[in-house]
Amino acid sequence: MSINVNGAASRRGRVLDQAKPLTGRTVIVALGLFFGVMFAADGALIYTALSTLHGEELENPYDASQAYNQKLADSRAQDALGWVANVTTRQEGEGVHVVADFRDRDGAVLPGLQVTARFVHPFDKNADREAALVSDGGAYEGAAPPLHEGKWTLVIEASQGGVRKFTSENKITLGAAGG
Repeated sequence: MSINVNGAASRRGRVLDQAKPLTGRTVIVALGLFFGVMFAADGALIYTALSTLHGEELENPYDASQAYNQKLADSRAQDALGWVANVTTRQEGEGVHVVADFRDRDGAVLPGLQVTARFVHPFDKNADREAALVSDGGAYEGAAPPLHEGKWTLVIEASQGGVRKFTSENKITLGAAGG
């Protein structure tokens, strides 16, 4: 280290206490980098917000609240029937195989029902799938189109003579096909 004529310390001829001058180009580059990072972060956050949970539970909450008493009456009528449905699902290559065994309160098989199984995705209505279940005199069977692994709501509905008599909603978790 040496001392130059101005009294500043230097190493091999460079003055150490003189800073690099701030130019307009340096300011423009710094501002460009700052706003570039901000725009990239905002873009990533907006993309994530739009491609994930939408936050809507009901299409129209007011109409749902007005139908609440009817749902209670339907539930009481279903309880009075005493029907029981044992439902199993199995993920297969061609879709999800569903078997529903309906019995009355005495344990007798219930023939002549029109049964549907709906797989409702918790956040994406476009992923929902439905299957009609048919019976050969015993349990009702059918297959829904392939579904991805994860949590779903399985809605089983049974009608008799065009009147819905039974509804069951269950949270299920689907695994890999064949697993």
